[in-house]
Amino acid sequence: MRLVSYNVRFGGGSRVAFLGAVLAHLEPDVVLLQEATDPVAVDRIAHAAGLGHVYRRPGWSVATLSREPLLGHEWHRPGRSRGFVEVVPAGAPRIRLVGLHLPAGLSARGERARLRSVDTLLEWAGGAADDNTILMGDLNSVARGDAPSVRAMPLWLRLLLRFDGGIRTDVQDRLAAAGWVDAFRHLHPTDAGFTLPALAPQVRLDYALVPPGLLPAVTVCAPALDAPMVARASDHLPLVTVIED
Repeated sequence: MRLVSYNVRFGGGSRVAFLGAVLAHLEPDVVLLQEATDPVAVDRIAHAAGLGHVYRRPGWSVATLSREPLLGHEWHRPGRSRGFVEVVPAGAPRIRLVGLHLPAGLSARGERARLRSVDTLLEWAGGAADDNTILMGDLNSVARGDAPSVRAMPLWLRLLLRFDGGIRTDVQDRLAAAGWVDAFRHLHPTDAGFTLPALAPQVRLDYALVPPGLLPAVTVCAPALDAPMVARASDHLPLVTVIED
């Protein structure tokens, strides 16, 4: 099963054709979108990508596209969390996908907002990773051991990080402590894997977090650097993950 997580930026706007072309090239079975706030744009992206099944809600950031009808899906907005979507793909009933888009901002304030969502998500999930739930999306957070290219960031952001104590890893630490494993880092221990900005990536914000029991089935997890028009379609690179039966 070929999965893609993709932040389409501000609903997609005039870049819908580019976004559809990128996804058509990647040939996914299931796509989890973020910043997918425009239902008409989501429908157009799905049509351009050749994906016949669309699951979206007006005003929600997360949406799902699929080649085959899903076995199930459900929208959640528990407690203080940002809304997320729970998806059970066809052909893989043992896999449950949770599509996430956590609050942005590399400062301490941004990390606190993300932690509030993560804590609520963990309560909903029973406190820890189970055997089949994969968390995917733009988590707007940095993993411990990553080395974002801070020098290439805007001056205002560098100053903010300097006075704010630097980039935090609390969100990724908490999810790792709950049992989820960073699939990209598992497969690529030393690669940067940056996903933003698409033209010249400097930081990794997009993840597939997998329970340990599913790790042997993950054969691919990487940003799609070379997809046609990917640098024009969005400010994020799509993250491609392949789960083998």
